[in-house]
Amino acid sequence: MKSILVAYDGSENSKLALEKAIKISKHNETAVVVINVIPPELSESSLSKMLLPGIKVQDVIRPGGFKASATGMVEEAVKKAKGDGVNKVKGIVKEGDAADEIINAAEKLDCEMVILGCRGYAKQGRFLLGSVADKVVRYSTKSVLVAR
Repeated sequence: MKSILVAYDGSENSKLALEKAIKISKHNETAVVVINVIPPELSESSLSKMLLPGIKVQDVIRPGGFKASATGMVEEAVKKAKGDGVNKVKGIVKEGDAADEIINAAEKLDCEMVILGCRGYAKQGRFLLGSVADKVVRYSTKSVLVAR
């Protein structure tokens, strides 16, 4: 196995997913890619264009706040993986539908496996309609492990 994509949003289930990825990586010397996806509803650009066209978003929320938070979570996960002995690990942050971005990243990066938690949520209280894990399991061409 060359690489594993692990979805990480700071939830307890995503922390379990990260632990599984670390364990597999150490056993097989597999690279780990940590991904966090910012939903379009929380993206400053789509928020300003679609939901609040007459309001300057920079006056309402801190510019880059959600991206900075997501980047911080990914960096935390990468640091943990490195500290636990994973030699090849990197992180990425995407914006869009979480399941679609996870599936696309796994394809683009040629990951053999996707690991994610069930019922994830981010610390800043965002939520996703539908089940990301269910959609990834149904539509990914890669093997998927759901951590509970």
